[in-house]
Amino acid sequence: MKDIYRYGSEVNSHDLIKILAISTMVIDHIGRFFLANNVWFRVVGRMAAPQFFFLVGYSGSARFKSPILFYGIALSVVYYLTNTSGVSLFYQIFPLNILISFTLIKALLNKFDPIKLPSEYLILLLSILTLVTIPSYFVIEFGTIGLCYAMGARLIRERHRRRHLWIFITVGVHFGMELLLLISNHPEVSTPLLPFVIGLLAIVFVTNLTIFLKYKFHIFGVKNKYIRTLAIYISRYSLEIYFFHLSAFMITYYI
Repeated sequence: MKDIYRYGSEVNSHDLIKILAISTMVIDHIGRFFLANNVWFRVVGRMAAPQFFFLVGYSGSARFKSPILFYGIALSVVYYLTNTSGVSLFYQIFPLNILISFTLIKALLNKFDPIKLPSEYLILLLSILTLVTIPSYFVIEFGTIGLCYAMGARLIRERHRRRHLWIFITVGVHFGMELLLLISNHPEVSTPLLPFVIGLLAIVFVTNLTIFLKYKFHIFGVKNKYIRTLAIYISRYSLEIYFFHLSAFMITYYI
């Protein structure tokens, strides 16, 4: 239990983003598993993954963390055992889940620092990553756009002069992709209702864009010890919350 305070005993800005990401993630999964893929819940849930990817990149540590990989593999096993769609084994394994994506991004950033690249090479790299985002979606959750968020966070942390451009393009490309997925995956949304759904999606992405562009690490003095303790536990056990709640949802849905 002492490990919970490895990032300090006070609530910080990382904690607040993780709490927001976890909250919207749970909303997303409720809509997916228990409300017949409810479009409103799924749209709100689009806020979560970019925030997690952002924190993966912004974090000072890019060391390999075996628990993330362990939970990622375990989650794939749960999905395999509870999947009833009848698809082949390949499509039950791929795309690899987001926890495995986190592990791969951390491993890459441990060997490669985008800060060291000249600006023109950074723009070329971003162009390549965004161009292959759609095909990479079939290999790993969120494809290379997750890596774009993580690298953008690294640029934000180091106040690189191309940081704003990188984040703008990343969020814009991701918004376009999610818009296409929204239209294709939710044919039940009527034409008159569609502008409101798209508007909500835009609000979600503008909110994330604002958070990322203005983000700085802060420590907040939360006086109420119960609120402080709850916030710290939710944030610093976010990996366990992700794995166990999603596994429980998949098993419940299967039963």
